[in-house]
Amino acid sequence: MQAIKTRGFVKIKHLLVMIFVLIGGRVLAQGEGREKMYPIEEIQQGFRKKYTYKRQVIDNPLALQIPLLESKDPEVSLEYYRFKSKRNLMNWISSVGAGLSIYSWIYPGKVSNGFSLTTVGTAALVNIYLGKMSMRNLNRAISKYNSMANSSPQLSLEFTPNTQIPGSNLALQWKYNF
Repeated sequence: MQAIKTRGFVKIKHLLVMIFVLIGGRVLAQGEGREKMYPIEEIQQGFRKKYTYKRQVIDNPLALQIPLLESKDPEVSLEYYRFKSKRNLMNWISSVGAGLSIYSWIYPGKVSNGFSLTTVGTAALVNIYLGKMSMRNLNRAISKYNSMANSSPQLSLEFTPNTQIPGSNLALQWKYNF
């Protein structure tokens, strides 16, 4: 009789351990859930723009890569990568203009002043244009990100009359951004 009670207790003990393992694994498991997104705010200080993210001031817009790409939105990622590629192109164009200026300074007679000034001026104008376009891409990425960060899951109850079947329909709708 004692052996039967002991076996029953062991079975219950194993059952409880199994339940705790399953519940604990479900609760502590790392799922594919989305992290909370915090909005990015712009601060205009003279001719410079600064950004705040999670109450931290960010001077360089390239530092916004982590929150923008963590949104896992293809439109935000595309606009940010366009911004980044235009910034890299601006660096290359600036280095060509600076290289030509240094070369004409080291070897004064080999490059004409007209060619040097035309090249540096053209590089400056192209950089201004690319800077404006890259900031447009960054602003699009930030606005799309902020719209996703500010939208929260919504639950709505909708009452719609049905003309084919007498009576009304009651609909429960859940809106969640993936």
